[in-house]
Amino acid sequence: MNTYDNFPVIETERLKLRPVLQSDITEIFSTFSDAGAMQFYGMEPLKSEEDAFSLIEAFEKGFKSGSAIRWGIVLQGEDKLIGTCGFHNWSKSDQRTEVGYELNREYWHKGFMNEALRAIIHYGFNGMEFNRIAATIRPENSSSRALVEKLGFNQEALLKEYQKADGEYYDMYVYSLLKRNADLY
Repeated sequence: MNTYDNFPVIETERLKLRPVLQSDITEIFSTFSDAGAMQFYGMEPLKSEEDAFSLIEAFEKGFKSGSAIRWGIVLQGEDKLIGTCGFHNWSKSDQRTEVGYELNREYWHKGFMNEALRAIIHYGFNGMEFNRIAATIRPENSSSRALVEKLGFNQEALLKEYQKADGEYYDMYVYSLLKRNADLY
């Protein structure tokens, strides 16, 4: 059985959201090795394509185990991965999850992540039966904070020293979107 049997491929006006494949290794490495793109991500930039392969395997294992889902974001009509987005930290009994995402810097500020997240949030509420989708974002990541606010998320709390990266502790804002408040979806 293919790891990605029953994977929900989602199409939007400009994007196709599909599994992250081993053939995406060059694009995964390009994005996840970029210190600028990873500065608020909470993990060190990848150092090798072997690290990228391990990350792709982790995405596969998350889907196969039912604990996470990560979509590869590709432009319609092309098959070049420009980023990923998905859900992790699921609690099936509580019907909640967290959203995570990153985009190759070449594609920033073009509305691609807004389009991709709208699609997966719709799927999360309607296809996966989530009641709550959260996002944890560093205070200094103003672009990401503006993005989730535009998507209807509300800031709930500041978690002090919540994330450890590069030997430092970072505060994180928690944002949430509840299904009952998700009029756009």
